[in-house]
Amino acid sequence: MSVKTSLMPYLAQCLSSDTSLNCKRYLFEFKRKLLRQPHSLKVFIKIDDPYSYILLQALAHFIPCYGSSMPLNIVFYPLISVPDNAFPEPVLWKKNAVSDCQYLAKLYYFDSVNSGIEHHQSDKVVATKALLACGSTAADIHHLVKIFADFWQDENRPQRKKTFQFSPQEKTSLSRNSVLIQKLGHYQTGTIHYAGEWYWGVDRLAYLEQRLISLYKLPLQPIFTKTRLKLDATSTLKQAETPNYDQNNKRLTLYFSIRSPYSHLGLEQTVLLANKYQIPLTIKPVLPMVMRGLAVPNAKKMYIFHDTKREACRLNIDYGKVADPLGLGVERCYALFEYAEAQGKGTEYLLNYSRAVNSQGLHSDTDKGLKIIVERSGLDWPHAQSLLKLSSWRQWAQHNLDEMMQLGLWGVPSFSYQSNILAGSIQHGGKQQDSSQQLSVWGQDRLARIEQFIQSQRL
Repeated sequence: MSVKTSLMPYLAQCLSSDTSLNCKRYLFEFKRKLLRQPHSLKVFIKIDDPYSYILLQALAHFIPCYGSSMPLNIVFYPLISVPDNAFPEPVLWKKNAVSDCQYLAKLYYFDSVNSGIEHHQSDKVVATKALLACGSTAADIHHLVKIFADFWQDENRPQRKKTFQFSPQEKTSLSRNSVLIQKLGHYQTGTIHYAGEWYWGVDRLAYLEQRLISLYKLPLQPIFTKTRLKLDATSTLKQAETPNYDQNNKRLTLYFSIRSPYSHLGLEQTVLLANKYQIPLTIKPVLPMVMRGLAVPNAKKMYIFHDTKREACRLNIDYGKVADPLGLGVERCYALFEYAEAQGKGTEYLLNYSRAVNSQGLHSDTDKGLKIIVERSGLDWPHAQSLLKLSSWRQWAQHNLDEMMQLGLWGVPSFSYQSNILAGSIQHGGKQQDSSQQLSVWGQDRLARIEQFIQSQRL
């Protein structure tokens, strides 16, 4: 093992430490006060990004709430495109984004997006021109929301046969905005940059709220927390709350990658969720994107790293001392998974492995590191060593990926909950009928939606 590889977990731990974060925040705030500047929020939006529409509606509430308590400067930066490698499956991503934003709109009582509207390039150009022509400050928020509303909701908008183009000045503005988001270190829209940190969509807006509330010691609580799952290590249902149908008719599936930081958070939370509702949990590992030949931009990797850290802190999950298992570490993890499953220790094994590589800095590509993980999981190390050269796991890993893709999902962690309820109230010809319902979602941020669906199925 190289010196660089052995030091990486300690570097990651340092970069993600509370000390490092607090120092950066102190310096940004010191500079702001020294220069007597307002709190500056840069908001990057794109007309065909439904998350931008949801975020703008959230900011319409956010601005008056916090702008009345502090000097707040918000500038909006429209974009027309993002890097091609930002989304490995753009068609699936867009379909999921529309559905997900419909869920968010219902959750926060916002205007929703219409999935039945077909947007042409001319529509995007015309709407983006309108965004550029509109004012770009907090005072213009309602005009910006109106432009998005017309784009996402107006079914009677006439089809434009004429090809519209941007003027030289508009091209310059869009290019400048693109350069700025890359310079600041991000890769997608629907995001806010404030004092060195990024906040994506309504899901992360509460972190910005907490930051401003703390600075001014405001008597407020964050508003945008409805997508947060609230679980702890002792989360259990009281006997009276337990659903009265057969638990064997329910199934929770987690599509998981040992290299994915969000999978680490998703695994920890899913185990608690399954325990809380006494639902059988099936974990289906898949290969990481990079090992499937898909590129991940550096900006995306760094955002995910820091975002995972703040989510982990909120959830009381250890994260930060990362020993990347990419390559051999992933292969060795999956090679032993069937053995762990056969011993009834599959979930425990993945938990131990995930904790080892995400928070303990154990190098799983070495026998020394892997032996610790295996023995912690109650497995036999000599027998495990004899299985490390097996490659049969590649077939089931590919099958798991294909199955996940068939659900309309492309990345990890993804979750699928299915209930087959034999309900006496469902009658046909005097016979009981099975009622099968399923919800599949992408991202650990949507575990709360899974729980809401579980609760809706209780009789």
